[in-house]
Amino acid sequence: MILKKRQLVTSALVLALGAAVFVNWYYTKPHAETPSAQAEVTATEAAENLGDARYVLSDVTGAQDDPFAEARLKREKTHSAALETLRQTVDDASAPQAAVAAASEALADLTQRITLESDLETLIRAKTGLQNLVILGEDTAEILLAEQDQESATMLQISELTVQKTGLSADRVTIIEAAA
Repeated sequence: MILKKRQLVTSALVLALGAAVFVNWYYTKPHAETPSAQAEVTATEAAENLGDARYVLSDVTGAQDDPFAEARLKREKTHSAALETLRQTVDDASAPQAAVAAASEALADLTQRITLESDLETLIRAKTGLQNLVILGEDTAEILLAEQDQESATMLQISELTVQKTGLSADRVTIIEAAA
């Protein structure tokens, strides 16, 4: 008797799940009036669907309003590749001790530079409201601004933030305003 009850409950749950899947499919499928109308998907409709996927992705990454999203992605890939190479050198047991020490130091420097770039971008955005991209070199800092801002007070504020955070002299800081 118990076995039949379990089988009935299991069957009922499977049917309910199947009904739920069918109802979900039925109400979310694209509505095609005729089979020939379904075949008439134009290239622009297909492009709109692909664009929709990109918009969803950009909402998730926050890149929709960021003109430097592609540059940030390239920078992140470059940093990741460099970090991976340095970590492999540090973890390699057969590597010479001098190479491991140099790689460890370079790894620490790169990690600090990545953190500093991110912190500076956040601070500049918070203080000025401007979209920016910070690129730190060995002894230089370049700040790319998305919007044209002719106020010298804003440029001075960005320069002071960069000098304060990086320890570089003001003549090593370059602020570049992107063309519209």
